[in-house]
Amino acid sequence: MPLGNGNLGAMVLGDAHTARLVVNDDTAWSGSPASGDEPGAPDPAQAAAVLAGARKLIGDGDHVAAGQLLRRLQHRHSQSYLPFAELEIAADAGDGVTPVRRTLDFRTATQTTDGGHGPDAVSRTTWVSGPHDVLVHEVAVPRPRDFTIRAESRLRVLRRTHAAGHAAHGHPPAGAHDAIALHLQLPSDVAPAHDPVDPPVRYDDRPGAALRGALVARVLHDGTGRTEHDGLVVTGATRLTVVVGTATTYRGPVETPLGDEWDAALRAAARADHAIETGLATVRREQIRDHRALYDRAELTPRHRAPSGDTAARLRAINDGPRAHPEHDPHLVATLFHYGRYLLICSSRPGTLPANLQGIWNRELQPPWSSNFTTNINLQMNYWPASTTNLAETEEPLFDLIRALAVTGRRTARRWYDADGWTAHHNTDAWAYSLPVGHGEHDPKWAFWPMAGLWLTRHVADHAAFAPDDALLTSLWDVLRDAAAFALDWLVRGEDGQWGTCPSTSPENDFRTTDGRVASVASSSACDLDLVRDHLLLVVAEAERRGITDPVVERARAVLPDLRRPRTGRGGALAEWDGDFEQHDPHHRHLSPLVRLYPGRGDPGPEWLDAAERLLDERGDESTGWSLAWKIALRARLRRPAGVDSLLRLVFRDMETPRGQHSGGLYPNLLAAHPPFQIDGNLGFTAGLAEALLQSHRGEIELLPALPAALPAGRVRGLVARPGIEVGIEWDSAGRDVPHLVGVTLRARHSRAAGKHRLRLGDRTATVELAVGRDTEVAVELLR
Repeated sequence: MPLGNGNLGAMVLGDAHTARLVVNDDTAWSGSPASGDEPGAPDPAQAAAVLAGARKLIGDGDHVAAGQLLRRLQHRHSQSYLPFAELEIAADAGDGVTPVRRTLDFRTATQTTDGGHGPDAVSRTTWVSGPHDVLVHEVAVPRPRDFTIRAESRLRVLRRTHAAGHAAHGHPPAGAHDAIALHLQLPSDVAPAHDPVDPPVRYDDRPGAALRGALVARVLHDGTGRTEHDGLVVTGATRLTVVVGTATTYRGPVETPLGDEWDAALRAAARADHAIETGLATVRREQIRDHRALYDRAELTPRHRAPSGDTAARLRAINDGPRAHPEHDPHLVATLFHYGRYLLICSSRPGTLPANLQGIWNRELQPPWSSNFTTNINLQMNYWPASTTNLAETEEPLFDLIRALAVTGRRTARRWYDADGWTAHHNTDAWAYSLPVGHGEHDPKWAFWPMAGLWLTRHVADHAAFAPDDALLTSLWDVLRDAAAFALDWLVRGEDGQWGTCPSTSPENDFRTTDGRVASVASSSACDLDLVRDHLLLVVAEAERRGITDPVVERARAVLPDLRRPRTGRGGALAEWDGDFEQHDPHHRHLSPLVRLYPGRGDPGPEWLDAAERLLDERGDESTGWSLAWKIALRARLRRPAGVDSLLRLVFRDMETPRGQHSGGLYPNLLAAHPPFQIDGNLGFTAGLAEALLQSHRGEIELLPALPAALPAGRVRGLVARPGIEVGIEWDSAGRDVPHLVGVTLRARHSRAAGKHRLRLGDRTATVELAVGRDTEVAVELLR
């Protein structure tokens, strides 16, 4: 069960007698800013020749050869998010194996484990404080017991120390308790598990070549402590509390690590000692207040009574063969919605790094896909629920990373493409790595994609659409402008006078050429064209609003009228590439051509929507966890509640049953399966369900546009509509095509959101006027 404060994370494993805390620090990454300078990059002249050659081959119709040639642009790999340490807190055996009850309270971010009975009972409570940046694990037993506390790490342990103080009752001052410390060296390079790099994990002792770190655990108890060669032993204790601090020498994406493991240990110890000196009861109150200030903003409550019992058992109970039946347990649907909000709060806070592929939870030295930031969909999906579910602050780390990519990506744009501005590709890391990856061996369908900057900067505009002012757009104007400068330099003009992209891929799909071969490189993918158009329109609009005169803006104005548009292809479906090729995998999990539908804004019109829906139908429902989440959002935008229900039956599959490589569902702890686990499935689900309940991208507030049968009656509060309106809805849709409203409450959060707004329920509309900070109850008869 996961806990976290954005920086410090823990996955709580074990039973009543033995707890194992898998501890993560969000700054624990392999490498350094110098990782981007590792050998393997082409020089500018070579890169220019490759790019020109690929464009010629595409023009000649040899797409396979163009793809092979583009492999010469690949560098190595981004760096990996690393496990930090593991703590084991074991009680003596007691009465052996006993039933255990494990709970995770979303509202207080607390994990509890209770087991045993009578004198052998054990109660454990674990939580992570945001304000004090410490992990706290508390154990209580009814009779004196003996405990062993050990710490280990999969990183290189430079030093392990144990110190036993004297019997410590209550909350002693710093130093009057036992302690464990690990001094750690992090690798200078960790290759992805899917790449045959030898050695896969490499250390470098030179200062600044990699991070150093430390974990310090203070152990408070009412027994007697002593040290052993591999840990601490506490005898005769009825209460034991472990307070953990972590730190690394990470200073930021473009900053060389500074200091050593001793510096990190001092900071980790200071955090633990400050929490103890403050008083753990006070720390706990502040932790709950800090967490609930975010978590309590929204709530989804089905009207039906919630089943009792174990969550994993409830998941199994609604499963029957290849599909689940979430309509039998609407509260489980609500739980998964709130789980996504909880996980986002725990893995992304202002001042931390963004949530990665696994949030902040990772136990493997070579985790799947490096547990990095995958920027052709997955990182973006992590933040889809931020604004709509009232967690806008959690998106700040993403904007910090975008700022860093604009720095590293400027060099990449110039060296790789002789282009102005900045670019990024499909992988990045804590060092804002912006190069194309692959060691010259990877398929360009994922390894060649210089459009990440354009997709990432969409989040700036989306976030600003809910905001009370223009502060974010103002602070990132240069970043937006320079991303447009790259896009304009990247465009090529065809013989018909229209601008397009070449070479072009559509993450991560491929196609069949006219001679039946499989290729992935062509020109003007629908995804490229929509990202470029959307970004240029944003930059032009911002410049006009601010009265800015700029050469990049003038070029954008000149290009937009002749920018190629995605076309309708075979069978009336949206064509993924300008060439309208036959699809090699019609059911591919990526839905890149539909980025305009979601997370795009505005109303593309009925003809485009029809072509988009045909493409979505061709893709089918079956897919991995994060793809199912994206499809829920897409079906919601199409106002297809039956389509949402069909996908929910796949999302809620029990993954204890093997279902194949590309079939998603939920593990017993409700983490989403790619498979394996990827957090974007959880976060994307929350965003998709929010779209089924509320939409505002068309310029009006649309209530319950795709309400699934799995939520037949209930209420939701705290969702947010553009331009910053909190919305509460209560409904009873049993037996009705259009949901039956019971009540609607709106509140303008700031002055931009005040004034008149149009509400929609199906074909019915009403106009309401809102004042800042005042709840307005809508006369629902107007919408019935």
